[in-house]
Amino acid sequence: MTDERITAYLLQELTAREAEVFEEQCFTQDEWPAAELESAEDDLIQAYIRKELSPDRHRRFEKNYLTTAARKDRVLLAQSFLHVVCGAEPRKPTWTERLQNWIGQFSPKVSVPRFASALVVAVLGVSFAIFLSTYPWKHAPKTFANINLVIASDNRAVGSQHEKVKLPIAEDALKISFAPPPNEPKGATYRVQLEDVKGPLETLETQSQKEKSLSVIIPADKLTRGQYALKLFRKNQDGTEQRVEGSYFFDVE
Repeated sequence: MTDERITAYLLQELTAREAEVFEEQCFTQDEWPAAELESAEDDLIQAYIRKELSPDRHRRFEKNYLTTAARKDRVLLAQSFLHVVCGAEPRKPTWTERLQNWIGQFSPKVSVPRFASALVVAVLGVSFAIFLSTYPWKHAPKTFANINLVIASDNRAVGSQHEKVKLPIAEDALKISFAPPPNEPKGATYRVQLEDVKGPLETLETQSQKEKSLSVIIPADKLTRGQYALKLFRKNQDGTEQRVEGSYFFDVE
């Protein structure tokens, strides 16, 4: 798995079969290649804000990558931080080199308040971007696209049954219904974790939790093309959690 292949996947340059193989490789690894994927994605964002992408990839980035509010906030945060750290006209060194050069340029003659002010501006910029990405600005969804998932007992995407979701979704959110494994204790409660090929994304609140049925809701603007999985964690009375064997897979196309 190379940075170039990860970039091609993020920009949707792979064929449908190549993208499927890439996702299966991520899901079938013993450990998520989270660091590798995160690094390649950061490099792609930096190349975009420095205008280092080719015209074709620049268009693909804006059309195929900037498809969710979270991704747009991430790019906005990177642009703001780059402006604070490097000034209005960024130079060509890598992001790490830029930060090191910025810190190294301060001499004992520079007053502490000046350095502290720049640091405070950077921290406030990061905090504000996080606030924008997490604050519940939007109203609760009113319309739903519905799918029902069946558990894959081997925890692997290869050979398992996948439901398909087509983008764009006309409704406000996707409602996913599924049943816990039949051997689960009666009256058990669960935590539901959403994952994609890069690893865990977030914990989903269960909208209904009956003995033989669970459901969760994902806002439509949070979904991008790719493969997803839901994983169950049973909540024990002593406060611990136990991973339920198996996963629920679905594809967004």
